[in-house]
Amino acid sequence: MKFTVQTETLSQLREALASECEGIRFGMEFCEWKIPSIDTLKKAHEEVEDTGKDFTYVVPILSNVGIEKIQEHLVYISDFEDIDVVIGDIGVFNLLRDYDGLRIRLGRPRVYIPGRSPWDQITRMPNPSFLARRKVEKIFYQTNLNYGRALDYYRSLGVEGADVDWIPKSFPHYKKIVKNSFRLAVHTYAVPVALTMRCHTARFLGETEPAFCTKPCLTEAFDIKQKDLNKSFVLHGNVVFRLVESTRNEIRDLQRTGVEEMVLPMGPVSRLSSTEDVDAAITTLSRGA
Repeated sequence: MKFTVQTETLSQLREALASECEGIRFGMEFCEWKIPSIDTLKKAHEEVEDTGKDFTYVVPILSNVGIEKIQEHLVYISDFEDIDVVIGDIGVFNLLRDYDGLRIRLGRPRVYIPGRSPWDQITRMPNPSFLARRKVEKIFYQTNLNYGRALDYYRSLGVEGADVDWIPKSFPHYKKIVKNSFRLAVHTYAVPVALTMRCHTARFLGETEPAFCTKPCLTEAFDIKQKDLNKSFVLHGNVVFRLVESTRNEIRDLQRTGVEEMVLPMGPVSRLSSTEDVDAAITTLSRGA
């Protein structure tokens, strides 16, 4: 299993490049207003190429404004071989038809997993039987990719793999997807439980114009608490995350599924900010071997 690092800035990318990771992901997973300039993308790609590590480009959910920016980026990266493009927006398929050679993966916004719910218990039925709970759980922790027709549909569009979340009860279902020759990458540290096009952080900080946003989420995240559920979350940009910790047994269970990649996100949610942080995380996640 290889370790890749999700980065959003050149400074993060350079710290990750000096680490023991085998690949770099560059781009915005969720927010189109943070999409880098074409010059920044070129610089990022060149620096990763110089180290010989794998380069993956990440595309968020898009509006028409964002699609225009991404189109310019695809023109650039399509000139290179062996680049994965992780797409959060299904409309990008229309753009990708014009470019051969790019390996397409589904981003987490395209892989629906009911188990992202912040509730600890998956049912609220009064005194459900063991068999009833098992039946609901079996459904609840599957993804839309466990449905054969959905998997075939994405394959027909040229999709080779997908990103999924660190949800241990979903690991057996990931194994079934991998057995169908579909590549999976699992994100560590945090699971998105709410995503909006209107940015919660911008509203909280009084950022009124998305085009002129100061991008505070590149350096800040906020702890929040849902009083009714008595659950703690992290607000980061337009996403609310549930933090997760990876136990040794969970790591071993994941490795048995055949999943090929673990993704370590740099930034204020994971608090990975340096080469040393990334190397320490890789060491911890390797202990299940």
